[in-house]
Amino acid sequence: MFSQINNDALACVIKSNPEFEPIIKTIIDDNKKTTSMFVHELRNPLSLLKGTIQYIEQKHPEAASYKYWDQMEDLLDDMEHIMADASLLNICNYIHKENVNLITLINNVTSSFMPQALTEHIDLAITVEPGSEEYFNSYPCDSIKIKQVLGNLIKNAFEATKAGNYIHINLKYLPGECPLPSKLSIQISNNGYQIPDDVIHDIFIPFVTHKKGGTGIGLALVKKVIDLHYGSICVDSNPDLTSFTIQLPL
Repeated sequence: MFSQINNDALACVIKSNPEFEPIIKTIIDDNKKTTSMFVHELRNPLSLLKGTIQYIEQKHPEAASYKYWDQMEDLLDDMEHIMADASLLNICNYIHKENVNLITLINNVTSSFMPQALTEHIDLAITVEPGSEEYFNSYPCDSIKIKQVLGNLIKNAFEATKAGNYIHINLKYLPGECPLPSKLSIQISNNGYQIPDDVIHDIFIPFVTHKKGGTGIGLALVKKVIDLHYGSICVDSNPDLTSFTIQLPL
């Protein structure tokens, strides 16, 4: 996945040379094919291994009582989940852009969380910086994947907050500084629990999770979708405020 610097550079290149975008997509497609082949080749021996273990247990029921037998089956299940997550990340290599009113889109996503906010007594609100609204009215993006990004970030914010806390979404326009393009900023902030310092640095890395029962895929998908829009996402967290800030190039 790209860094903010690389995404800014790509946005500048595509803005100046639109003909380069198909080349970049071709590179991404090649990467997807390689990943798909890798996952496919792993699935075949894994399926054979699971089938062999089941056959042994069927023919020799006493094997189930052997030390570490259950642990071996659990490890195989974990491998299957990891490959499924890898496939999910791989699917995210494609986006379908169309002009979207981002304010309407964000309002719709936020409204779907409003019943939860009322039930849990969380102040959920959106603000648009003065003079910024016109820049959000028609933005080329994949609306379905942007909805997934916002839904994921808002869901995580709810998990970090409690009654009396707030989740605020702030939208604003950021003028560009040559040669960088102007940007749209979408910031989701809450005053709930702080993200620990030893966690925050690898929070977007696939399959790395510090959440019980987590897969390490949610925020990795968020970053990948933003990368595909040549944008960036960063996180800041302290005892008073945690903010995820998305920047999308204009």
